Amino acid sequence: MGNTLVVDAGNSSLKWALAHGLELDGQARRPYREATLSEILDSGWSELAKPERVMVASVAGDAAQETLRSWVAARWDEDAEFVVPGRASHGVINAYMSPERLGADRWAALIAAYRRFGGPCCIVDCGTAVTIDAVSASGEHLGGLILPGITMMRRALVENTQQIGPVSRGQVSLLARNTEDAVTAGTLYTVVAAVDRIVADVAAELGEPVVRLATGGDAQMLLPLLTEGWRHEPDLVLHGLAFLAEERDPQ
Repeated sequence: MGNTLVVDAGNSSLKWALAHGLELDGQARRPYREATLSEILDSGWSELAKPERVMVASVAGDAAQETLRSWVAARWDEDAEFVVPGRASHGVINAYMSPERLGADRWAALIAAYRRFGGPCCIVDCGTAVTIDAVSASGEHLGGLILPGITMMRRALVENTQQIGPVSRGQVSLLARNTEDAVTAGTLYTVVAAVDRIVADVAAELGEPVVRLATGGDAQMLLPLLTEGWRHEPDLVLHGLAFLAEERDPQ
């Protein structure tokens, strides 16, 4: 089995790694604010040896997908494979009535969570948006929720109020004494409270404890404030892509 370049193209950043079977190597992440996607590919991928396959979970939109597709074709004379969620894979059954409407990153994360940790399991991906998905002990995807992410909340406050003004990241305190800290802590606590409550309700409905996994660029901000028992799995989507590559291995 050869090397597969697995790629998580999110709304805010590009992540990638080389998958040797199910093992990952050379994990990297570049936010789009640092450079355009083409510049990230030129600087991050030009020195990579040609992979046998390129597998992508993308929620970044059509233009980004075309940039990725064109770069891979021009550089390596390969077709990038974009994941489209299906009805079932690796023991996980998709809950969506239209399976392809589930985000490819959420689908990959569900597969990785179930294959690596079993179930029942809750996956919280803290990025531009916050997604929460649950999978049962039998592999049934129970559904999920989508919340605005922390940065999105802060931007909405700035853009829709007259006196808050520009906000950079302030200090996190339970009760703030200036506007910047109030916005920073208030948005963070909003996501923390929602995540803890939703996961607790899922566990209560199932009548058993659930494995709790946090991933995404903002996960480390949430983890100190979440209830105990969370696992930080920053490469969950990439691990899921490695499983999907194994399933689709042309060998």
